[in-house]
Amino acid sequence: MPMLQSSTVVVGFDASAESRRAVWWAALEAATLGQPLLLVHAISVPLEELTRIHLPTETVAFEPLRSSAERAVADMAAECRRQLPGLSVRTAARMGHPASVLLDSATHASVLVLGPPSPSPVHRVLLSSTASELVRTAHVPVIVVRGEREPALARPPAGFERVVVGVDGSECSQRAVGFAYDFASRHHSELTALLAFAEEPSDALRPNQGWISGSDVVDDCRRVLAECVAGWRDRYPDVVLHQTVTTTEGPTEALLTAAVDADLLVVGTRGRGIIRSTLLGSVSHAVAHYAPCPVAIVR
Repeated sequence: MPMLQSSTVVVGFDASAESRRAVWWAALEAATLGQPLLLVHAISVPLEELTRIHLPTETVAFEPLRSSAERAVADMAAECRRQLPGLSVRTAARMGHPASVLLDSATHASVLVLGPPSPSPVHRVLLSSTASELVRTAHVPVIVVRGEREPALARPPAGFERVVVGVDGSECSQRAVGFAYDFASRHHSELTALLAFAEEPSDALRPNQGWISGSDVVDDCRRVLAECVAGWRDRYPDVVLHQTVTTTEGPTEALLTAAVDADLLVVGTRGRGIIRSTLLGSVSHAVAHYAPCPVAIVR
């Protein structure tokens, strides 16, 4: 039984090259999940997006904006149907701030897919704030389709070879591991589970157990990592797993390094693990904005 039970893959679309790439990525994911794809175009103007100040309708010609958005999203949906004939594709062009529109559209989604900021300075600000808000508030996994391996993608990606997941022992991290295993299994990818811990001073004192050596820290990290993946390994025996522990880099640096040759990086929204490595929060924000590959943020 698939891990994701909801009914729709939702993707934000604004007709930019970056959002087209996100749509193709989402289309392939919907096809492998056996779920319909919903393309959502949020219609707003830059001033409203930046300030959240609603402009009187008489000051903005919304109808041309709406018509243009509806044509763009309909054309993109038609391309998806041509490339993936068995895929059910629906569209929506809605007025409002992109974060609010997408959040509302993803209420019953399995995942919400976004593109990265476009080269335009204004759109970089808008999409960065949209992605940050959705990562913080969405109740479904958010996938930010970053990376430049196929910047002019005109069809669904050919496939995925390597998935990386950040681990810290927290419940949120466990859910991220489950998401990563499910994705890797469906896409026939190898999985690397990474635990990075470089916070504890070398002369730290463990309560009632004396001084902590470097080897103690590594052993604890390996134990936490093994415990996090144990149940999922049994559930997905087809997935080749690589376990990596590093105590020389913090989580952000280690994950960004590991993502260089990855097809997907998976992290949780916050980390409160046994070893207290704050895997997410600031880390999720950093990888969502700077990773060289698509990033899935799992709540």
